[in-house]
Amino acid sequence: MELPFIEAGKFMRQKRKSAGFKTQRALIAALLKENPDINCSEPYISLIEKGAKTPSVHLLDVMARVLKMTPQEKGELLLAYRRVPSDFEFTVRENLKESLRRTTIDDLKKRYAREGTPEQFNALLRALILEDRREEAQELLKQAPTSGNSFLDLQVRSAHLGGLAGHFDFAIHGFALALENCPKEYIQTRGELLMNLGIMHFAQGLKHQYKYPLLSLEEYLASHGFLEQSLALVPDKLFALDELARCVYHIGESLENLHRNPQELKIDEKSPAMPMFKPALRKGKLPAGHALLLELSQDFFAKALAAYVRILKEAPGRELPDKPLKEAVYFHAYTHAKMKLLDQACVLMNSITLLDRNWLTCFMQAGVAVMRFEQRQETEQLDNALHWLGLAFDYDADSVKWLIQQEKNRELKTLWEHKANELENQIAQVAKS
Repeated sequence: MELPFIEAGKFMRQKRKSAGFKTQRALIAALLKENPDINCSEPYISLIEKGAKTPSVHLLDVMARVLKMTPQEKGELLLAYRRVPSDFEFTVRENLKESLRRTTIDDLKKRYAREGTPEQFNALLRALILEDRREEAQELLKQAPTSGNSFLDLQVRSAHLGGLAGHFDFAIHGFALALENCPKEYIQTRGELLMNLGIMHFAQGLKHQYKYPLLSLEEYLASHGFLEQSLALVPDKLFALDELARCVYHIGESLENLHRNPQELKIDEKSPAMPMFKPALRKGKLPAGHALLLELSQDFFAKALAAYVRILKEAPGRELPDKPLKEAVYFHAYTHAKMKLLDQACVLMNSITLLDRNWLTCFMQAGVAVMRFEQRQETEQLDNALHWLGLAFDYDADSVKWLIQQEKNRELKTLWEHKANELENQIAQVAKS
């Protein structure tokens, strides 16, 4: 039997051994600890090491982290396994070169080492968190600079550690206490604390978005209030602007989904949603599918678009790292579709996928295709959406499978209504591979 990936398999086995995993079972345990959502077994790992099977891009990404591969090693494996389309090979090669150049985080580290100011510390900490480098962020917190107020420093550090551990309620309480104890003249510190309160409320909203959509919306609205206060104090705070753009986009999306899945909404007097819903309430309840939901969603999408435009004007060359900058480019394009500016959205999304095709941009292309069907009844767009989802699977099968299922009554509701069998077949094919 021909084993087309035998050299890559040998390399994977050597990396496992050199990393201290004597058995495939030990490696699988480490992979699941790194990411509990991955799907792998001893027979599957065995076939990979023999060269008979290839890992998905997502599994390879997790393996690269656990086995501490260099960017060059990971990139060469991507090419060897052909887990990327041939027209993406140039990009992978370029990414190997990119890994050797200085990044925004490198510059922030150098600046903080040179100046050591609280502002530089906060910028580096936020950049590390945005790039999902949480272990580095935790290490950085251990050497946080002092402000002269040891109680305030302790509250802020504890709140940050709570947020990094996913204990958002604890973090919110900690940042709120720190804000209460922060002198009024500490403008930069108060702006930072307000931003962090906004970030923690937004994280709470994300946690609830699929099961408790109204609660999620209320958390986003609370986040919005804190982020606006932060920017009112420090108008050029780029990290707060980035969080605000993300927040108002999600508010628009939440309102849109509440309209898409009509249900009567009971609004509490103290709810952050009360001011905007109050004109339409009947006995404290918003009628199912009220037109105000769509009207407000468009208002928030417009705010998101304005924020993304400002980020793309002001951010390049400053402290915002690559990941949120790319997301700003993607969502600037996608928000055009949300605002029914479909021709502009298509041009922008096509430009993005020509230069930077990955699972998220392919998924967004599918979303644009669905919106074109919804708004213009272009029936061929449903097949186009399936095509883009198929491409997205090539990059990160596990994430795309999960997202397709989670968005069944949200972004992809129309596609599920018309193409359920095809979607189930796509998911089944991925499960077999």
